[in-house]
Amino acid sequence: MKPRERLIKAFEHKEPDRVPLDMGSPATSIHVEAYVKLKKYLGINKTSLRILDNMQQVVLIDEPILQRFSIDTRHIYLKPAKEWQKLPDGNYVDEWGIKYKKPEGSHYYDMYEHPLTNATIEELDKYNWPDPDDARRVEGLKEKAEKLYTSTDYAIVLNGFGECLFGLPSWLRSHTHFYMDLLSDKKFASALLDRILEYEMKLAKNALEKVGKYIQVIRVSDDLGTENGPIISPSLYRELIKPRQKKLYAFMKENSNAKILLHSCGSVYELIADFIEIGVDALNPVQVAARNMDSKKLKDEFGDKITFWGGGCDSQRILPFGNIDEVEKEVKKRIKDLAPGGGFVFAPVHNIQYDVSPEKICTLYEKAKQFGTYFLKG
Repeated sequence: MKPRERLIKAFEHKEPDRVPLDMGSPATSIHVEAYVKLKKYLGINKTSLRILDNMQQVVLIDEPILQRFSIDTRHIYLKPAKEWQKLPDGNYVDEWGIKYKKPEGSHYYDMYEHPLTNATIEELDKYNWPDPDDARRVEGLKEKAEKLYTSTDYAIVLNGFGECLFGLPSWLRSHTHFYMDLLSDKKFASALLDRILEYEMKLAKNALEKVGKYIQVIRVSDDLGTENGPIISPSLYRELIKPRQKKLYAFMKENSNAKILLHSCGSVYELIADFIEIGVDALNPVQVAARNMDSKKLKDEFGDKITFWGGGCDSQRILPFGNIDEVEKEVKKRIKDLAPGGGFVFAPVHNIQYDVSPEKICTLYEKAKQFGTYFLKG
């Protein structure tokens, strides 16, 4: 079975020949430090090193790696109109005006200044909103998607709608201020959310005009969970966030034949029915170590209504701290829980971090391919 066909069949909640494998999104990639070691271990040294996400320090996965692990997906990306700019103090600022620094000894960049922290509704009009119509965002996108579609059999995933209707406003406003807005200043929160929705709708229009007929999946992101439950109450989510997500996802589906893949970390069990209601076809990352996110429980309750994309191995404990045998055992368990009846795409819970050895990365994907064969019993 071809990769694209395999993924589509999994989305139809039918069993393909094996579980589709994913690698390479901003949540299924590899930290640059682990990636350098992996390439050396595999003897793949001629390819370039390209950062996909500056804050997380994860990479664009090179084609030889994707082929080495029989990955079924290929990810394409919208571009920012302006890359991170270095500030005089050595820190960075992105096109939204959010500032970042890398603390001494850290493996990641942290936000430390938010442009709308003290803004009023009136000042939203004065803010220098990035232009969703900037041609640089879709430069080369159509050509890449068309080539993948016509020259390969891979499933194509469009990325570029990261943290769009919950994460982004908290990054612009600061988490503290935005969460307070949702409770105590809903007029401001609504105005901010509407401006962001307008931006995302225009961005989606421009992207889908270029690649809507080629892609199979659109990846959107809004982290709504902590380790123990939703960040905000389900009722508040349903009042302010959910209707705007629904509008965006409906627009995306009207302008493509793609499925909607929502990335939402943490314990989001209480929101999964809502996700299904607003048109989410697949949920990533399936954070199996979080409260109420047991893989068997999720499959039993929602497995015929939503595809689980991820959850193939706990990346908080097993991948960094377990041994090879424990990684193998974990992969087998999660596939046994999530794969029956289709509706599962394999990836670890989240990005592979800097301290995961090449041997464990190889075991992860090799065993996923081995155990993901639907004809394999036991």
